Amino acid sequence: MSVEPLPADPALPALRQASDGDEMLELLRRHLRPVSQRYEIEGCRLSRIHYHRGDRCGLRYTLRLVDRETGRERSQWVTGLIYAGDRAARVWRKLTASDPRRAFPTFEPLAFVPELELIAQVFPYDRHLPALPRLTVAPPPDLEPHFLAELGAGDRQLASWTVAPVQYRIGRAAVLRYEVEDGAGKSFYAKVYRREEQAERAHGVLRALADRREGGAAFTVPKPLAYVSELRTLVQEEAPGTPLRQLVSAGDDGSAVRRAAHALSAFRRGPVAGLPRHGLDGEVAALKAASELLGVACPKVAGRLRAVVAAVAARLDEVPAELTHGELKTSHVFLSGDGVAVVDLDSCAASDPVLDPARLLADLAGLRLRAPDEGRWQAAGDAFAEAYLSAAPRAARRRLVPHYAGALLKEAVDFFRHLEPCWPEKVPMLIEKAEDALSRRDW
Repeated sequence: MSVEPLPADPALPALRQASDGDEMLELLRRHLRPVSQRYEIEGCRLSRIHYHRGDRCGLRYTLRLVDRETGRERSQWVTGLIYAGDRAARVWRKLTASDPRRAFPTFEPLAFVPELELIAQVFPYDRHLPALPRLTVAPPPDLEPHFLAELGAGDRQLASWTVAPVQYRIGRAAVLRYEVEDGAGKSFYAKVYRREEQAERAHGVLRALADRREGGAAFTVPKPLAYVSELRTLVQEEAPGTPLRQLVSAGDDGSAVRRAAHALSAFRRGPVAGLPRHGLDGEVAALKAASELLGVACPKVAGRLRAVVAAVAARLDEVPAELTHGELKTSHVFLSGDGVAVVDLDSCAASDPVLDPARLLADLAGLRLRAPDEGRWQAAGDAFAEAYLSAAPRAARRRLVPHYAGALLKEAVDFFRHLEPCWPEKVPMLIEKAEDALSRRDW
């Protein structure tokens, strides 16, 4: 299955072939080494890319496997790594010298595709997440007491686990869901990080914000259960409730987004001690990086992208830093009863708090391009903005417009990285929305 062609890159000549699902289907059939002859590869879809022009690209493929014995289908992630120059050969020699062979159920964890000089990693193997294969079998034994305590299971032994991958970002992080068979459906989540400092910071944020919920805060966060430093893994409880995205999709009357807006107003007053500072210079740098990537993907709008970044930078000033989520989307807010939970706090920083409502509004704008019912997402955005701004200072209303324009560029990057259908047409549409927003003085 093919997707929209990726931009040509002279330093990575194999990139266009590697983005062709039909061609990769044949190459992976040829070069992946099956553990047994049980599974047949019937389909290949490119589902995510992590692209650094002129240097490297990680491509995540979703394979459709068919069990020859039962006829049942299953999915399998495979990552393709492409490097400039002869780096792929050097990385391959290093990986094979470490002999990462394990008893994977489908294919051996590593393969080399010489036609493209591409290294294929079979999930859960990832050269930068060495603990991942071990964690996909079962949680480490030293975590079991924490799970027993949460389940109120006393000293009894837990039976068996169901482990399912929830999220996977090539070479950066992965999230696994653990569910114990006799745990009344209760789940726990483990997030594996590439760098120890990332895991430690996420753990610190969760602990600080989890302490606040005991004092009756307007929002909660998942309770951190354990941090295993040698595995760079943070384990936490499941967030209660339903994602805001799902509620809006089901026809929310506005009450859910208004509750989310009020919770976000409280979130900004959370602790910032120990968090990195993300000031105006850092935000403008992030927008320039987004603009450069989108300019490579869609060269015809490169000039317009630079103009948007310049206009955003000209309309913002440094403001007192408060707690920000940093990457807030409708999938990161859960509602249950009277409670609102915020998840995925890895990007928390001390920054301009208006970044968060702007990013959530940009997420809603992106959903309008993904789903056919545009009015539903528009109404949700209007209700959210009205509720958030009703309790915000006048200056926040003025800053929301340029931050929203910048957030739309980040949303456009998501469209490209996730290879959304018709992304070459939808990226310019998001840029146009940013330009329209900048034509207004305030929200």
